[in-house]
Amino acid sequence: MRVLISAYACDPYRGSEPGVGWAAVAAISGQHDVYVLTDIHNEEGWERATQEGLVPKNVRVRFLRKHRRCSENRFVAHLQSWLSFRRFNSMVLKAALEWHSEEAFDLCHHVTVAAWRLPSPLWKMPIPFIWGPIGGAGVVGRPFRRMLSPSARIFEAARDISTWRTLSSKAFRDCMAKSAVVFPANEETLQLLEPYRPGKDLRKLPIASLPEAKVTRFACKKVLGPKEGELKLFAGGNMIGSKGLSMALKALAIVRDRGVPFHYTIAGGGPEIPKVRKLIEVLDLESEVTLHRGFRGEEYVTALHSHDIYFLPSLREGTPVTMLEALLAGCFPVVAKASTQGEIAAMVNGIAAEGSTPEEMEHALAMGLLWCDSNREEMAGIAAAAPATIAAAFSLKHYIAEILESYRVSVAATPVYTPPRDS
Repeated sequence: MRVLISAYACDPYRGSEPGVGWAAVAAISGQHDVYVLTDIHNEEGWERATQEGLVPKNVRVRFLRKHRRCSENRFVAHLQSWLSFRRFNSMVLKAALEWHSEEAFDLCHHVTVAAWRLPSPLWKMPIPFIWGPIGGAGVVGRPFRRMLSPSARIFEAARDISTWRTLSSKAFRDCMAKSAVVFPANEETLQLLEPYRPGKDLRKLPIASLPEAKVTRFACKKVLGPKEGELKLFAGGNMIGSKGLSMALKALAIVRDRGVPFHYTIAGGGPEIPKVRKLIEVLDLESEVTLHRGFRGEEYVTALHSHDIYFLPSLREGTPVTMLEALLAGCFPVVAKASTQGEIAAMVNGIAAEGSTPEEMEHALAMGLLWCDSNREEMAGIAAAAPATIAAAFSLKHYIAEILESYRVSVAATPVYTPPRDS
């Protein structure tokens, strides 16, 4: 089968969305010939991958858009990336039709950006169209927005406007109706999309998956959970306002005042780090909290193995890759009961703290950590069982099987939509 993949972000040497795009291409190419339309900012990675023999022989690529340098400011760069994707999306249908006239694809599949607010026009192709997995339905509730920095509050407000505009747009409704299969990435996205696709194929599938090699690499080889001494907590990733670090730190202040020893490592950068640094000083947590610029390679795996608890509330997530890696490495999760990370914590019998205000959430998080301190053997047992559960739920084999089955069903049974000709 010849599969056309639209992957705005697709690079084997980068994480997050580019890594998701590349992983999808690599997985699907194991069964079908793959033709990739991606953005020009990925060209350097593809050239390097070609030289190093990473690009399968049955994968071809074309690049869209002219390259423009992104701002070094993360907030500005994030806005630029959305604008760049909109430009890419305005070009992708024409490019896809031209390539289809040369290669006669069997179906097309939009992989990245993996967000429901950015519907693809590729449903207009005269072949079945697959959309997803897509996420992004999580919301930072209004009571929690007062804990955010000004730029983060602006971003959340803009996201609210985008949600309203997208749900009422013809582009979104047509994409939902005309897609052969839509893959929501989590329960909250499934619930959001269901009313716009009554009676049609809607299959929940995580955005990220775990190959067996990765599961083996992160497997914990230490005796889990200290019977005494300080609890070692870890958080990692791009620290934006919705991660809830201010609530985490205030919860830790409660734990410290209860006399529980701990050390918290926050690994990674992000726009919230300056605010976090000031809060650490205000709460007098300098000796208990380390701000690390981020671990790489085996140093990262070793760091996860040396910690006991993954502690990052987060109020909305697509597929929290750092959390999955921490659980594979034997960490016990303490997070907020919100979005995908709340689903994952429940899946492995971890702690998903509940609260309708920041203060309630801070207290619930603190109680969760105090439980960990008082029940260290039980915590260790739960953490030891979690990797098998996570590896099964997010396995690459499951991802590939679901995608291939959607292809089979779509090609065999989906009516082909033919766009009207220009008069």
